[in-house]
Amino acid sequence: MLDWPGRLSVTVFIAGCDLRCPFCHNPDLVDPGNADASSLMGLFEHLYSRRDWIDGVVVTGGEPTSDPDILDLLHAIHDMDMEIKFDTNGNNPRVLRKVLDSGLVSYVAMDVKATPEKYSQATGGRGSWSRAQESVELIRASGIDHEFRTTVFPDAVSEHDLPRIAQLLSGGNLYALQQFRPQVTLDHAATEVPPMHPDTLAACALRCSNHLPTVTRGV
Repeated sequence: MLDWPGRLSVTVFIAGCDLRCPFCHNPDLVDPGNADASSLMGLFEHLYSRRDWIDGVVVTGGEPTSDPDILDLLHAIHDMDMEIKFDTNGNNPRVLRKVLDSGLVSYVAMDVKATPEKYSQATGGRGSWSRAQESVELIRASGIDHEFRTTVFPDAVSEHDLPRIAQLLSGGNLYALQQFRPQVTLDHAATEVPPMHPDTLAACALRCSNHLPTVTRGV
């Protein structure tokens, strides 16, 4: 019920990611070789057995656009008459465009990691703001219900950065500020970084709301 607010959903984690964000809370999924794999047959049996009481399927990661077979997977889930929420880091706009144009997804959530000048730092040197910006524009123009979200890792995003990011996302449907959780991270040093105070995060959300509707999560 958390991954797609308002819906009871099954979450499918796609292993493999093209970024190396130090604050990543799914480090086991970054390298596909480290993940515990489940068979596609097992996945579809799981979905079929729950088809009468789930409201949708969340496809997340890792990074789903890193999987060369992602469109085949989306088609297979869609053929089961299940609605799909698609999570992405926006680092592969070419594949994202295909996903958006396919008509297979009902909701898209994109992680916006930081301000343009801090994007490389926030993504472990692998992310490009230009690619993220292109993905933002694709999502805003898609006509698909969507949200943008930022995990508020204080070493990469300050309270002054968040309204600037929100301004860049103006015209989007929703912006979610996600509280950083230091318990499990890709970079062990990130576990020593204290999260932003909840009151400060709430104040940032209020300022961001000047540009688009903004909520906090995980506080």
